[in-house]
Amino acid sequence: MKMIVEKYGGTSVRSIDKIKQIAGRIVQNYSENTRVVVVVSAMGQTTDELESLASAISPQPNHREISMLLSTGEIVSSSLLAMALQAHGKRAISLTGAQSGIYTDSVYTNAKILHIKTDKIMHHLQQNEIVVVAGYQGVFGDDITVLGRGGSDATAVALACALKADICEIFTDVNGVYTADPNLIPDASLLEGISYEEMIEMAGAGSQVMMGRAVEIARKYDMKIRVSSSHDKNSGTLITRESELEKVVITGISTNENIAKIDIFGSQDNPNIISEILGEISDQRINIIIMNLHETNDGRFILSFIVRPEDASHIEAMLKIYCGDKKIESYNINKNVAQISLIGSGIANNYGVAHKVFQTLAENSIPTLMTSTSEIKIALIVNRADAKRGTELLHRNFALNNLNRKIVGGIHG
Repeated sequence: MKMIVEKYGGTSVRSIDKIKQIAGRIVQNYSENTRVVVVVSAMGQTTDELESLASAISPQPNHREISMLLSTGEIVSSSLLAMALQAHGKRAISLTGAQSGIYTDSVYTNAKILHIKTDKIMHHLQQNEIVVVAGYQGVFGDDITVLGRGGSDATAVALACALKADICEIFTDVNGVYTADPNLIPDASLLEGISYEEMIEMAGAGSQVMMGRAVEIARKYDMKIRVSSSHDKNSGTLITRESELEKVVITGISTNENIAKIDIFGSQDNPNIISEILGEISDQRINIIIMNLHETNDGRFILSFIVRPEDASHIEAMLKIYCGDKKIESYNINKNVAQISLIGSGIANNYGVAHKVFQTLAENSIPTLMTSTSEIKIALIVNRADAKRGTELLHRNFALNNLNRKIVGGIHG
């Protein structure tokens, strides 16, 4: 019997009318030979609204309590969708993350899934019920946890893996994965397929299409994901193994303006200072996106890294103390920067890619403030004012507006 896990994002369930439309779609595609598990996000901007309520009570709300609060958004949408399916005459039941057997670690507001006990879901599926799961949440002991922004993606993919589903369908308000943000680059190409590794890099570089952690789960268990529009049945991008995809040099470009660049200037008189700084950043659970260390000829160092703007203020408070104690000479925080990332599995095996990137920017007087490379990514930090123009130029010079990334052998999951 075929098993499908479907996930609908917040924009797809943002109103009662939208929920009714989704219910109609699920019923239309449902058959007695298919078991269906549906994962839903909170309606529209509900999570943002709940966070605002918490902030109005306390500038630093208790993590356990905010997890309890934020989890309610998905519970509302899952129960409403179950009711809508029942109104169509289908047997359906809504389950919370805890009821679905999703067990996480103890990081309340950014928990990771440790394991899933599928007994309860399977029981309902065997009763020919459509199971609607509240995404974004799990349980640690007796406490509710949430999985962080985009966590419903992780819920859907992890459930698909645990249930050994045929595919995980992610339905959203876009037609799939594009070579660049179509709001930024109107002639960006829709990709038929993209590899797990490329999608993880695009998510990490600012693409909002899917949560990177969810794709990592899919790669580990070789679970195919199709990302498509909840309104257009003829769209979609398959996220799968590289061997199933036609090779291209550059698959896509991600642009992220939600970053800050921090430069720390110091001397090597205290050889442990860099480790001390990075240790304290780690203790605050701050993720460093890109990092460079440069040592000068006179025994000084410049430690540069990229973080989220909201994390920069926490780091600045720490650096003020370091300056006061004369552990470092000075620091600089620049929030007017952006990251442009070129991603493609063909980067490592094609000569001249880096040269073409830097030549394009140099010829158009766009300075590069910082760089980072891997086998499938070239990341560039530029002034935010140059981000859109730089992305447009690189997208055009690598002919991504004409890219037609194919699935080898026509595999469609």
